[in-house]
Amino acid sequence: MFVDVAVPLCTAASFVEFGSRDPVLRRFRAGPIGWRSVPVAPLWRKSLGGFVMKSGFMTTSILATAVAGAMLTTLSASAQCVIDPNPTVVQDDACAGQAVDANGGCNLVPAVFQNAGTLSSAAPIITINGTVGTDAAATTRDLDWYSFTMATPGFVTVSTTSAKASTGLPASNLIVWVLSTTDCASYTVVSGGFLSAGVCPLAVAEVGLDAGTYAIIIGTDFNVADVCDIQYTATVSARYSAFAVCGDPASGECAAAHATGGCADILCCDLICTVNPLCCDIGWDATCVSLATTPSSAGGCGIFLYNCTPGTPANAPVNDCAIAGATCALNVSYAFNNANANTDGPNDGSCAAETAKDVWFVVQATANGNLYCTATTPGFDCVLSAYNLGISSSLADGETLPSIFIGCVDNNGIGGEAAYAGATGGSYYLWRIGIWGNPGTADAGIPGAGEVIFTLEEIVYATGTHAPVCTPTGTATNLGLSSGAISGTSVQRWLAAPFIAPDPAGTSTSWTVTRMEPEGFTPAGAINENLNWIIWNRTAFNKPVYPTNQLMSGSITFPALGAAGEAPIFVDFELNAGDYYFTQYPSAAGNPCVPNDGGAVFSNFAWFVGAPNGTVCTDATGNFQWRSVVQPIACNPAGTAGFLRYTLGGAYVPCAGTESNTELEVSFNILGTPVTAAPSCPTDLDANGQTDAADLATLLGQWGQTGGSADFNGGGVDASDLAVLLGAWGPCL
Repeated sequence: MFVDVAVPLCTAASFVEFGSRDPVLRRFRAGPIGWRSVPVAPLWRKSLGGFVMKSGFMTTSILATAVAGAMLTTLSASAQCVIDPNPTVVQDDACAGQAVDANGGCNLVPAVFQNAGTLSSAAPIITINGTVGTDAAATTRDLDWYSFTMATPGFVTVSTTSAKASTGLPASNLIVWVLSTTDCASYTVVSGGFLSAGVCPLAVAEVGLDAGTYAIIIGTDFNVADVCDIQYTATVSARYSAFAVCGDPASGECAAAHATGGCADILCCDLICTVNPLCCDIGWDATCVSLATTPSSAGGCGIFLYNCTPGTPANAPVNDCAIAGATCALNVSYAFNNANANTDGPNDGSCAAETAKDVWFVVQATANGNLYCTATTPGFDCVLSAYNLGISSSLADGETLPSIFIGCVDNNGIGGEAAYAGATGGSYYLWRIGIWGNPGTADAGIPGAGEVIFTLEEIVYATGTHAPVCTPTGTATNLGLSSGAISGTSVQRWLAAPFIAPDPAGTSTSWTVTRMEPEGFTPAGAINENLNWIIWNRTAFNKPVYPTNQLMSGSITFPALGAAGEAPIFVDFELNAGDYYFTQYPSAAGNPCVPNDGGAVFSNFAWFVGAPNGTVCTDATGNFQWRSVVQPIACNPAGTAGFLRYTLGGAYVPCAGTESNTELEVSFNILGTPVTAAPSCPTDLDANGQTDAADLATLLGQWGQTGGSADFNGGGVDASDLAVLLGAWGPCL
């Protein structure tokens, strides 16, 4: 929630305004701006009106994967909410009044999980008693984090009952999540969710788990109706396969037929034999294999078998197989036709639609940033998928495709698709382009011709995704510095975040900035209609002066936020290498323009601190940032002193094991492309100082393509471009 707290600061700034939210289930992104190669866990945003869950499922242009698992289900709305008087485990924390939560999980640094025990066939049930709810005095909520171990693979569900201390009624908004691991940097949600109805008991969807250690989170939404203490009993129960041959290594692979019953993968085997017991009782035949390789979305195990031979059939495209993807350069358009292509990529339910008749392309990211794939398919509906090859320039084993899957997109109909994935400089990426297929009707779609081009949006400046900061006692929180018209007296609460635009690689000295991404959230009660931005010239860490140092500014409709709270601001301006400040703030009709002018609408985008690679101002007295209350702009002719020196006064510090100074470093990314000067000798395609046979070979290799280095007039590489090259033959002048 948004808090405005007076603190004893020995600086000109006398107030701390911040928004905070529990850092539970916050996913770190791998890499400078990162790509999430595993399901994105939900985000819980603390606000007065409640915690809002956001998932990382794919958007129009950003590839991602879906959160696995199902929402909570009601077993019986009329059942009594009975708290077990003899549980196996009792919580080791209280609901309210604790500075450090004894089972605070990933909200603490280091993380702390309460061990609930081990599930086995001999002891298949664990019961846990505890209390959760909102601590109204501290404007926080209690979340209980438990770990449990599966001794052998099995099937787990969590059933809960709850009762409010004041009424005995069940919690209004109980939350139960089952996590894949206790590693806060890599977990995924495998089952669980919210339930916005006061009923019990509740149960999460049953989920198959291998042997290993897992986590459970129990809590409530941030709801004034669910105050401490709400008692609960959580019953964690395991079911084990009734088929003895399931999980036996001697039973054989599930994806291959064999005379004996069952297969080595207990989860898949149990699923198949429950449907067809003959697969365990008699033999694992082709029918069982077919079920094992059926996508999980269609009731199978989703085991992937790769099958593609380059050059078969004879008229297949040269890049028909994933193991023989066409190597592509950036910023060059490539024609393709998948009319005679096979289908060798996985259709395992990771996309909303099946993909058929696929062709494959390999491209290397030359720098960190966003790698774009833009496919134009005027005659058919295509689906794009991306895979991370790492340092390898080709795919050696097709059956590894599911393990290197990044994401897919199928948002448009006939005409084409565009998608991007966060890329690491030097890494190779495999892109799959196929036709849309309807899994319900087995409609394979219509193949055809198209063009694809790969481009790279590079990182100009990146702070890294925010991490929690801590109170002096060690409690972690996602902290945001409020920005906007946040009150009747702070009508232009701005922050000037320092950053550096480096020299681009090569001969370029400036950038075409295409995107800016501040990370934050909207506190409860704020109305954000627009998101405004300013770039200021910066000299050392001197404060920016309005309007003298303002370089450029703009405004967009307030965007939908990404999984880490990033607000994408798409722009198009040139920025020379140098030192700058960046300011962002939301606005809405009805904001106050001058202190206490009666404006009734407040806007606030709480800008996350905790940036691991951010920049903070510093001088002889320590670290600080520049923040303002009121700026002298048109709606406030009188103005004030503008930006003032600001610190947190020790109220928040970096958590143990994190980078120093992060409590003041706000999170944002700036991306763009280097401004490339026109070459003095455009026909010298390999930049060796002369136009020669090597350049002629490059031109002939691009014949008929549009947009390549040899397309001198932009009309496609043809005879006119050949004439230009031959006319410039010899040393560059």
